[in-house]
Parts: sequence; C-alpha cells; structure tokens
Amino acid sequence: MSLAQISTPPQATAEVVVNRNFETMEHAAVYGQRQSAHSGLTWGYYGGRWGGFSVSDGTLTLSNATNYVVVQRSDGAISTSTSSTNWNDTSAYARVYQITASGGAVTAVQDHRAGASGVHGGAAGSLTQGDGLDVDAAGFRGVPQNSQSGNYTCVAADAGKHILHPSGGGSGDTFTIPANSSVAYEIGTTLTFVNRATDAVSIAITSDTMYLAGTGTTGTRTLAENGVATAIKVESTVWIISGSGLT
Repeated sequence: MSLAQISTPPQATAEVVVNRNFETMEHAAVYGQRQSAHSGLTWGYYGGRWGGFSVSDGTLTLSNATNYVVVQRSDGAISTSTSSTNWNDTSAYARVYQITASGGAVTAVQDHRAGASGVHGGAAGSLTQGDGLDVDAAGFRGVPQNSQSGNYTCVAADAGKHILHPSGGGSGDTFTIPANSSVAYEIGTTLTFVNRATDAVSIAITSDTMYLAGTGTTGTRTLAENGVATAIKVESTVWIISGSGLT
C-alpha cells in the first residue's frame, strides 16, 4: 500500500493529493511541533485525537533548561517540567519531547513520540514483539498494573490492566467503570480489580449496566481484602463481573 502520488508533471490539483495524504496521517501529528506557534520559549503543538481524548492546538512555556514534555495518560493533558519525575513515570505519563533551551531560545529537540514510552509508542515500552517480561510490549503475558489508593475512574489506557487498591489504601474508596459514552472500550475489554487493603473497595459503573456473574444482579459490588475481580465488556453498555472476595 502507498499513499496517493503526484504525477509528473504535477496535475493541476496536486495540492488536493497532498492534503488528503496529510489527512490520512494526521493522527501521527497529535502533540507534534506546530512551528507557526513557536516563538522564543513558547512551544506550539498540534491537537487531534489521542487515547480517546480530544486535544486542542496549544502552546507550552519552556524554561532555560532541559524541558521534559509529557502527556498524562488518564486525561491526555500535556505539560512540561524541568524535573524528570513525570518523564520517568511511564505508567502514568507518555513522553513527547525533551527540549533544551538557553538564552530564551530552543537549542536542541529530541522527539520521543514514537520511542519507548512515547505517545505513539505504547506505555512503559515500545510496541515490539516482546519476551513476555515487558509489561507493555506486544506479547506480554501478564496483566500490567495501575495502582490507585483513592477513588478512581478507569480510563482508556486501563484496558487489559489490573487496578490495584494497595495496602494502606483509603477507606470507602470506589473504583468506577465509566459509561460507554465517556470511554468507548472495545467489546471484549477486561478490567481487573485487586484489593490489598484491609478496607473493602467498591466497584461501580457510571450509567451502563454491570451484572454479577452467575446471579445476574446489578449495581455496585464490594471487593474484600485480597479479593480479585475481573469485569469483561460483552455489549456496548453491558459488563459482567466475577471474582473471589466479590459480593
């Protein structure tokens, strides 16, 4: 397969061919450089669709230092910092650019969007055929973890992961599966919940329906200490949940 080509000599509507090719590839431009908005320490980026979120064109303000630009996986928000804390937290943030600035101007740019842990490269590892040990590489045979010690609503990136309520997690916490109208998980998506805290954690669903396997009852479930439960999406607005320690 190849994109549409411009003939030789160029046809009268060559710009139509070029623009259509750009439209085909526009997903790759999300969070990419928007040079028309660059000025000094102002860094422009393109919007689009990413991770189920709508992203608007925007700008960031850089510092005269090494700037680490990341996107929060839970909501698609882009940010920059001179600290590498979020940059190294690849389970919660996707990498975009590492930008060096000095004297009020950008002096060097490293593009990490398609690299390991990049916004187009998968979480915590590039999408390559793995050996089953890299939690986010293709071929991983485990269930990647997202640890949440308070109330939490699942996001698109949680598909196939287990949401851990760790030891010391808060009392009365609730993990919520969002409505299909908010996060359109594919049918067949699984979300696993694990509770290591002494206090039970509630598992709720926003406005769709979650059935308890075997009984068909609906509503919020309770997961006891050391309980494990998995919810699978079987219809666009229907989930079935089962597990041990689940009531």
